[in-house]
Amino acid sequence: MAENKEMTLEESFDALDKIINTMDDSMSLDDAFKKYDEGVKLLKECKDKLDIYEKKLTIVNDTNTNE
Repeated sequence: MAENKEMTLEESFDALDKIINTMDDSMSLDDAFKKYDEGVKLLKECKDKLDIYEKKLTIVNDTNTNE
């Protein structure tokens, strides 16, 4: 059984890029909806990761400012 590894932010962006490129092709409505759903999930994961990075940067900046 393959281990479910969380993608890095860069891997998520690459996966989104691939989805966008495949949706440019002619595909059935059902397949397009599946790709759209997959893309929305990836976008949420990217946003969540970016929020975490932003919080970490805020902490680092606050720490350096208070020194």
